[in-house]
Amino acid sequence: MKSSLRSRFLAVALLSVITCAVALIALARVLSFTHAQRVERAREAVGHELAVLRGELPASPPGLPLATSMLGMRGGRVTSAAGFDDPAAELDPASRGELKRALEGSRASPEAIVRDAEIADEILVVGVSRAADGGFAWVAYAVRQPSFALAWKIIVIVLTVATSLLVATALQAVVSVQRGAAALNSALAALATDLSAPVPRPPFRELGELRDGIAALAQALARAQVDKERLAVELARRERLAALGRVAAGVAHEVRNPLASIKLRVDLGRRRPSTTPELARELASVSDEITRLDRLVADLLVVAGRRTGPRVATSLGALVERRVALLRPWADERGVRIEVTGEATSDLDVDAVARAVDNLVRNAVEASPREATVAVEVSRVDEAARVEVRDAGAGVDPARLHELFEPFFTTKPDGTGLGLALSQAIAAAHDGALRYERRDQLTCFELVFPRARRAATEAAA
Repeated sequence: MKSSLRSRFLAVALLSVITCAVALIALARVLSFTHAQRVERAREAVGHELAVLRGELPASPPGLPLATSMLGMRGGRVTSAAGFDDPAAELDPASRGELKRALEGSRASPEAIVRDAEIADEILVVGVSRAADGGFAWVAYAVRQPSFALAWKIIVIVLTVATSLLVATALQAVVSVQRGAAALNSALAALATDLSAPVPRPPFRELGELRDGIAALAQALARAQVDKERLAVELARRERLAALGRVAAGVAHEVRNPLASIKLRVDLGRRRPSTTPELARELASVSDEITRLDRLVADLLVVAGRRTGPRVATSLGALVERRVALLRPWADERGVRIEVTGEATSDLDVDAVARAVDNLVRNAVEASPREATVAVEVSRVDEAARVEVRDAGAGVDPARLHELFEPFFTTKPDGTGLGLALSQAIAAAHDGALRYERRDQLTCFELVFPRARRAATEAAA
């Protein structure tokens, strides 16, 4: 079973505590053992000095201190406890008290009395023994703390503090990692239902890099989901257009031939000498309606993806100006002005593009209020030729934008719903596009075509 990061951090903290505890115990034992050895050596030295004072040196007057063999050791002879109060002994009150107590013990025992007592920050070792002349020999030696004891204490303190910091750091790391992992798990749970959910950044750099990876993955999945939805919509549209194409092909086969035959007979009947003027006018109206039906069938074929006619290098600005010139009288009746600006060149099927321009300009004029202006701008954008038609109408209801370029979608009572679908199909057949945008309280339709090959070559040169 794999261990977690938390358990590993806790193991590090526990091992740190154990290591520090063992080191502190070892240091304490070493210091204690060293101090005990020094005290033991002091006791031996005091006993040895008492032996010297008892027999190897000549007798001295009472209370007179004798020279000792160890630096810092004091000693001498007294006849009674009062001798320790002599200033010549140079003893502090605590040392005098210990010596007096040792002397009292020595009165009842022929053996030397050696004892130690802790005074302030040192150990005082004192010894008293009967002398041959009836007096008492005494020795005092203070075992002070070694000079390196302070350094050892500092080492112990630093080691303790470092271990505490290590344990605190490990625990803080455990808590931070656990919180960061919990935050990332919560973010992953949120991303499972909403790929736009925010991913918090944990405090650790490694977890932060993991967070960046998760956020990048979520963004990639969100883009993929958008692309999937777009492709699904496009696929559904293509399937509808394919079905429409099959219907249109059948209609074209079954209807166009009879229409052509009917139109031929109508035209022949209209030209007969016996035909009255009134009947000729009626037959002309019938011929026009037959032509309109034939154009409707042709429009269905274009919307369904059938190819357009041959393309030639065309001045798009001149083409737009010609189409607008034909529509101006009709627009003037509605009180709407049409302005055309700009120039661009592209390889176009002139008849098809003329129909697309007609549809866009007609829609703009019909949507505009009286005294308004429809602006038609032709321009070059990068490697494309563009026609933008702007009007001051209300635009398309946002709730129905997804239907805008669908065949048979219309908001006009007498509309067929093929205008925008036809214009988009013509743009797509030219490897271009038709876009809708609501900008600055204006409705904008942008028709884009690739630039003419010759123009693109000249621009590159």
